[in-house]
Amino acid sequence: MTTNNDVLKTIHGKAKFCYLTQPDEAFGSSVYKVTLEISKENSQEHTKIIQDIISKEVAEQHKLTPNQTTPLTRAPLPYKDDGDTISFKFHSKFKPKIWDKDQKEIGADVNIYKDSTMWISYKASGYNKSIGLGCTLYIQSVQIDNLVEGSEGANGACPFPKRETNSVEFKNAKEPISL
Repeated sequence: MTTNNDVLKTIHGKAKFCYLTQPDEAFGSSVYKVTLEISKENSQEHTKIIQDIISKEVAEQHKLTPNQTTPLTRAPLPYKDDGDTISFKFHSKFKPKIWDKDQKEIGADVNIYKDSTMWISYKASGYNKSIGLGCTLYIQSVQIDNLVEGSEGANGACPFPKRETNSVEFKNAKEPISL
């Protein structure tokens, strides 16, 4: 990882996928992460910074291997163009500090869900790894602007109402089937 290419920035948007309270432990890893949706016009500064960091990584690699004629492999970008919006992917191995809009720290018992709007302070860092040259966005801290907390059905509870009957009716059945 190249430390001289690290850039600290702050960005505001709406969370699409949010693992800030508890880490995402899928695929054997434990990572705090969030995908933030930002309007295209507000994202231009951030996409330019990422492209500049990747360009510096490419220039450094060309200095190390000046005789290489094959194109350099590029890693996937940490953002995706979704039409009118851009989705940025941020992550951290460590639990970030999270504050509300009144600068009060949010407790571990609060579940932050998608559609929360937030400010994220992040570090953009370039890399040259086996998957290619790229840039990753590390979460430094978070300030929640509009909190959407977990609710019944979204947090693993049964989303169906309690049913009084124990039978199922099929369209072509002559009578209901008891369960």
